Amino acid sequence: MYSVKEILKNLRVEKGKEEQKQEELFDTSSLSKKEVILNDNHKYISKEYQYYGLRLAGKLEDPKRVTMYIKWAKEKPRAILEQAFSFAIDYPSAKDKSRLFMWKVKELEKEYKAKKK
Repeated sequence: MYSVKEILKNLRVEKGKEEQKQEELFDTSSLSKKEVILNDNHKYISKEYQYYGLRLAGKLEDPKRVTMYIKWAKEKPRAILEQAFSFAIDYPSAKDKSRLFMWKVKELEKEYKAKKK
């Protein structure tokens, strides 16, 4: 049984180990309801978007807003989240990457809405 804290520790990127295969990042076959516990209330990770939201929170070093990242992973287009994530990670002098990520998501959503009209 893993706690959120342990999952986030495992998801943090180690220096020099930044390149991972795409299959490793989205392989949720190893996650089952019996193995991974999200918190003390025994809520389980059973969907891919939950794992993706946890991964975002871990890489952005923002454990306080894990539920927001899970909700966004479920509701928002994955393309917007991926673009904002890569922008926030690649930004060299960011003090708080999570805020930069949220700002970029907002900007990208405005762009997509303007293109649709």
